[in-house]
Amino acid sequence: MKRVLSALALALFTCALAGCQAEKERTWDYGKSFHAIFEKQKLDPAAGDDSPVVGLDGTKAAMAYERYEQAKPSEKDTAPKPIVSIGK
Repeated sequence: MKRVLSALALALFTCALAGCQAEKERTWDYGKSFHAIFEKQKLDPAAGDDSPVVGLDGTKAAMAYERYEQAKPSEKDTAPKPIVSIGK
C-alpha cells in the first residue's frame, strides 16, 4: 500500500511539473504584437511635451467634485443583500 501511495504521489508530482514546462525558446517575432498595438495607440506624435495642461480652473473643479460627492448613494443603498435569507 505504501508503494502504491508513493507511486501515485510521484505520478502527481510529475504531472504537476509537466504543467509548469513552458516554451523556453523565443521566436523572431516575439513581442511583435505588443509593439504593433503600442505603435497604433500613438495618436499624437507631439504628445508628452512640457506644455502646461489646459483644463478646468480650480473653482469649477471644486464645484464638480462637491456635486460628485453629494451624488454618491448612501451606504445603506449599497450594502450587499444576502442571496438566501433564512427565517425571514
